[in-house]
Amino acid sequence: MNIRVTWRIATFPLLLAGLSVAPLMGCDKASELQNDLCCRDFTPGADLATVEWGLEGDAELNYGAFMQAVSDFTGAAGSIVADVSSACQAIALDLGADAATITATKPSERATQWCELAVDQLGDATAGLSISFQPPSCTVDASVQANCEARCSANVECQLEPAEIVARCDPGQLSGRCEGTCTGTCEGSANLAVACEGTCQGTCEGTCDGECSATTAGGDCRGECQGTCTGECRGSCEFAADAQVQCNADCSGSCDVQFKAPKCKAQLKPPSAECQGSAECSGSCEASASARASCKEPAINISGEAEADAAIATLRANLPRLLVAAQARGQLLLSNAEAVVSASGSLDGAVTGSVKAGACLIPATNAIQQAVENIEASLSASANVMAKLEISPAGQ
Repeated sequence: MNIRVTWRIATFPLLLAGLSVAPLMGCDKASELQNDLCCRDFTPGADLATVEWGLEGDAELNYGAFMQAVSDFTGAAGSIVADVSSACQAIALDLGADAATITATKPSERATQWCELAVDQLGDATAGLSISFQPPSCTVDASVQANCEARCSANVECQLEPAEIVARCDPGQLSGRCEGTCTGTCEGSANLAVACEGTCQGTCEGTCDGECSATTAGGDCRGECQGTCTGECRGSCEFAADAQVQCNADCSGSCDVQFKAPKCKAQLKPPSAECQGSAECSGSCEASASARASCKEPAINISGEAEADAAIATLRANLPRLLVAAQARGQLLLSNAEAVVSASGSLDGAVTGSVKAGACLIPATNAIQQAVENIEASLSASANVMAKLEISPAGQ
C-alpha cells in the first residue's frame, strides 16, 4: 500500500533557495547564530508552544502553528512505525524466528522486514483461524486544537471548556463519561471490560442470549456473542433499547445527564468569531489535533485448531496494535499528511525575515519526508499481515 504523497513533498514551497542568509561556513563554525542556523528548537513530537521564531504578527502565529503541526505529525508517524515493527517482531519471535534475520536499521525498513518475517512464520497456521474484532477507533484531542486556536487568535480567554467541546462537536461524534443512562454505545477496549446488556463487539463475559464462540465449564460466555450479551463486554457494547445499565466507561451517543470529560471523535466545528485566527493557522491546529489523537486497541476473538495455539496466543497479544495501524491511526495520519502539506502553502515568502524560521524549515522538511516513509511502511506492512489473516481493509 502506497499513500502516494511523497511527490507532493517535492513541491513543498519552502523556498530553501532563498536561505542565502545562512552562511556557508556551517554549524561547526557558527558562533552567535549557531542555535538559529542549526535549529535546535525543532524536534519531532516536541511541544513547541513557547518557541519564538523571530517573525512578526500573523506570520509568527501561522509559522508557529505550522511547525507544531509538523512536530506532532512526524512524532506520530514515528510512533506508528515503531508499534507496527514491535508487533510484527513479537509475532515472528514467538513463532520461532531468528532475530538475527533482520538487519535493517531504518525504522520503515525494519517494520517491513519484521512483518514479512511474521507472515512467513505464521505459515499454514492461519488457515483455519476464525477472527473477529471490535473496530478500532481514534478520538481527536479537542483540547490540543482549541488551545492552538487560542494562540492563533492571540486571545487568552479562548481556552477550551467542556461545554464548548459539546457545542463544537457533531452530536454523533460526541462521547464522555456518563453517570446516568447511556443511550448508544459503552466503549471499552481489549484492556477494559464494560457493563453490557446488548450487542458486544469484542468478548462477552457473562450470559449470551444467542450463540457464543467459547464458554466456561459453568456455561458462561467467554467469547464472541451472536446475540444479546448480559454481563460485561471486553470491547464496546451497544445497549439494547430497553437496557437500564450504567456505562462505566465512555458513552458514545447520548446521556440523560451532562457528559463528564467530553471528547469528540472528529474535528471540532469552527470557534466563535472572537476566537478565530487565520484559516492557515486554524488548519495547522486541526492537523496537530489529528496527529495527537488517542486510539484504543480493539478487543479481538480468535479460535482455531489446537495445533494453532501458538499462533492464536501471539495474535491475541499483538494483532490489536496492527489493527489500529491498518484501520484507524494509519488512515488518520494519511489525511494528516495531506493537511500538513496543504498548510505549507501559507508559508510562501513568509519566513524571509528570520534566520531561525528559514533554517528550521530544513530539518522540518527532512522530518516530513521520513514521516511519509514511516506511514507508507506502517500501512503496507500491517496490510500484509491483514491479508495473510484474510482480514478485509477498513470499510470493506
